[in-house]
This record gives sequence, C-alpha cells and structure tokens, in this order.
Amino acid sequence: MKTLGELLTPEERAAVRAPIEKARTLPRRAFFDEDFYALEVERALKESWFAAAFATTIPNAGDVSPLVVLGLPLLVVRGRDGVARAFHNVCPYDGCEVSIGPRRGVKAIVTPYHGWTYGLDGKLLEAGYWDGTPDAAEVPLDSLNADLAPVPCEEWMSTLFVHLGQSPPPFAEQYRPVLEHFGRIDLDRLRIGLDETGRPMVRTLPIAANWKTVYENYAPNVYHESFVHAMYRRSPHSPRVDGKRNKAYTEIDDPSGFLGLCYDNEIGASLYGETDLPKVLDKNGSPNGINTIANAYPNWVVTMLGDAARVALFLPDGPERGTQVVATFFDRDGAADPEFLEDRQKALRAGILARGEDNRICESVQRARRSPAVNSQFYSPFWDAMHHTLSNLILDKLERGERAASA
Repeated sequence: MKTLGELLTPEERAAVRAPIEKARTLPRRAFFDEDFYALEVERALKESWFAAAFATTIPNAGDVSPLVVLGLPLLVVRGRDGVARAFHNVCPYDGCEVSIGPRRGVKAIVTPYHGWTYGLDGKLLEAGYWDGTPDAAEVPLDSLNADLAPVPCEEWMSTLFVHLGQSPPPFAEQYRPVLEHFGRIDLDRLRIGLDETGRPMVRTLPIAANWKTVYENYAPNVYHESFVHAMYRRSPHSPRVDGKRNKAYTEIDDPSGFLGLCYDNEIGASLYGETDLPKVLDKNGSPNGINTIANAYPNWVVTMLGDAARVALFLPDGPERGTQVVATFFDRDGAADPEFLEDRQKALRAGILARGEDNRICESVQRARRSPAVNSQFYSPFWDAMHHTLSNLILDKLERGERAASA
C-alpha cells in the first residue's frame, strides 16, 4: 500500500491546511485513485466507528445476517439476550463464510461447508466428525482455537456500528457531540416506519460517487439547496439567508466530523410539508421545535424534523461507487398505525426525492473530477466552513494513521 507521502505532495497538504480564504480541497485524484482509497480505508475509515446496517437487518433474537463492510465479510447476530453482536464471517478451520445468507430465529449457526455449529455468541459448540465420530465427543473444542473472531459492535438509534481498527475508542467518545446534540430528543420513542406491505421503510440507493463527494454534499453544503431541490425552491426560507446576509440557520461545525445545520420547525415545515403524524417529542414531552440536518463522521447522516426523522448510511464499495441505505423514522404512535400510512408515505417520498436529487449531483461532481482542467476546488468563506473542516479532518486521520503505522 502506498504511503500518504507518495499520494499527496507537501504543497497539496499545505493548501488543505490553509485558512479557508486561501485553502483548496483535496486534489481530484483523492476522489478516484485506487491507492488513495485503499489508504483511506485502512487509516481513516476502519479506525472509526462505522455505520454498517440498520437494526432491521437482525430485528429479533436468533436473527443472523452477513454483510460486507469496507471490503470485509462480517456477520451480525442478535443474541438470545437481545444484544447485537458482530463477527468476522469466516470459519477459522475451512476459511468459508460462516453464513452465506440471512437466517431468522435460529438457536445456533451451522456452517455451510463442514457443518460446524456456533453459538450466537460466536463460540464453537460442535465439530461433528472432526475425529471420525458423529459428535467428536473426545475432541476438546477449546484446543481448536476456532471461535469466531469478534468485531466491536454498538447499537444506537436503530443503527449497528462496527469498528474494524486496532484500538477502538468507546463509542460514546467518538459520538459525544452527536449524543449531546440529540440528548434532548426522546429517541427511544422513534421507530422505523412500516410501509403498505408491513415492511420497514428502509430503501437502498446506489451512488456512483466517492464517499467524500457524498459526505461533503449532505449537510455541509447548504449553498446548493435551492438550486438542486424543487421543494426548497418553493419555500420562502430558501436560500437560507436574509436580506441582511444573516444565515437563517445555526451551523454545527465540530472538528470530530459532526457537521450540519439547525433551524426552527416552521422553516422545516415549509421545506418538507406538513402531515398529521404524531410529533417527534423532546424528553420533556413537548414537540421537537429544532430541525437538524447533520453528518457524523464517517458515514452516518440524520435529518431530524418535527414529525419524522431520516437516517442514511453510505457504504463505499470502491473509490467511485457505493450504496446509500435510508431509513425513515416516526414517533412510535405513528410508525405502524394504518391510520397514518398515507402520511408516512408522503414523508418517505419527500426524503427519497431529496436523496435522488442530491445523488444526481454527487454523481455529476464525481464525473467532473476526472477532468484535468481543475485539480482542486476552493471555498466560500460564507458557506463552506464545514466543508473546510471535513477536508482537514480527513487529512488529520490519514496523517495520524501514517504516524501510528511507522511507530
């Protein structure tokens, strides 16, 4: 794997580090180069808590589902105790996946290649015929050292997060700004809504774009809204600036990578429309009056509205492609009730429409980055402080990983 010194010149790093008035983004090759992407995966993505899937993947005890996250085969499992766990999806003996497809309500996992049996905690329970006998009763299983390799896993807001690096910090440490920001919301009341078939409102959208291209558009880029989104153009609150050049929102610009904006519910209703859905509630029982659109580094995105919430995960599958998975949440009193189905569908359509418009632009930016005419972009000091923070954060992660690797 190439080093950061081979991929970025000192001048390019200095340009990223410059004050926003003179700074430049990462160079265009950082958005499509295979070697740069490989370095990012190892140094910037695996070393962070990464949103891997929604809890609807394994909703009930005994549910098992294979995933591929940052190129690695993983297995997420809901134990009999209700706890979500993750493992590397590989049998230590035969090298085959432990589970090829999802399973529901199992008491144990039987491998497809040689029929070994694992508990939902990843412990090897049986290795039938290992010594030629049906139950291999005389074989001390512990001596085989063949339990599944665990992956640190956390569940929050119906999202399963994994850490694929060497020394994971506590989840609450990396996500501290996020947890504090949403601490006033009664998140325990939020549920992923059900559609007309009774299935969770989780939609999958492929995107032909680099993960950074996607991240820098959603939430950090406020400037684009009225140009890209028809629903925003209809609002009197768009663009988000008044006649005195005051921003009609509050920026979230945390150096940890929690980036986005907050604005009052009246503005949110003018953008997305109103419904009869039960309101999202604060912990004190009052309706949520502050809308938020924000990203949490590296790939978790939330839109918290007055009557709904959307969470999106972006799962990269190479330097120029990936998949976005979007879940739409509602208060528990409206998430499954047939009376509110039409309103849930309206909220879902608005969210997917906005995502589709954004994704079209992300793909356009990605294609344009192949042009040698422009090697990097510059910033608007008025609009782009969050984008500037993001570029510096990514460079921080890469440099820190480089130092750790050479220590």
